Amino acid sequence: MPFIKRVVPVLLLGALIFLGQGIHDPAPAAAQCPANDKIQQGLRKIFPTTLMEVVKVEPAEIQGLCAAQVKFSNQSRLVYTDPRGEFILAGNLFEVKSGKNLTLETTQQINRLTPDELRQLEPLTAFSLGQEKKIIYFVTDPQCPYCKQVEPVLKKLAEKEGLLVRYLLLPLVSHKGAREQCISLLCDKKGFEGWEKGYKSENQCPEGTKKVEDTIAFLQKKGIQSTPTFIFSDGIYISGAIPEEALRTRLGLSKATAPPSAK
Repeated sequence: MPFIKRVVPVLLLGALIFLGQGIHDPAPAAAQCPANDKIQQGLRKIFPTTLMEVVKVEPAEIQGLCAAQVKFSNQSRLVYTDPRGEFILAGNLFEVKSGKNLTLETTQQINRLTPDELRQLEPLTAFSLGQEKKIIYFVTDPQCPYCKQVEPVLKKLAEKEGLLVRYLLLPLVSHKGAREQCISLLCDKKGFEGWEKGYKSENQCPEGTKKVEDTIAFLQKKGIQSTPTFIFSDGIYISGAIPEEALRTRLGLSKATAPPSAK
């Protein structure tokens, strides 16, 4: 279960977890945020079996509220606290006027890949599709059903919009035989055509094995552990299936043209 669930605005319906011994008067809006150690101790009380590290605590977008950046499973997440560190709110913070998910946007920014890390993805690419007008890295698994749903969209964008899709293979442990299938695809150099046809063989060459293992290690180090995941050229990554229009918007592509209605 994810550490921070994507829920409705936490200020209205989020969980309030009391860490102190009694209710005090509200702290001044401009009060200094609590130290990392205090939030660390609070999280240990709430999640005693989960390994988490508080990286920093700083004022949040809302006056009188502090945001704590927490390292969890190689990924940074956000939780919120009051200036005394007596309460912790775990959830998403929305801006009503714009409708923006401020928690999600901040989380994406603090977890984004650096330009150097993006360059490290190039030799890990299993195969590519399309032309280099715009680039996207697609983290996928041969047995991922949600990946199959978005692959036709990526193929269309590659063929008609000049999108270069670079495939990164992340076979999940829960998918039996996925790792071996990925390795054989690389060893036998079957590329995108073989991928579409579900190619697999018994070939588990050292080169293919190393590439798959290196890809898994790199992605997991960045907190990417699920498929599909999209890594954009600005280093921001998003996990989960993305609808075509949202993907076009994120890539700066034109909207899809609706087919003419039948008369």
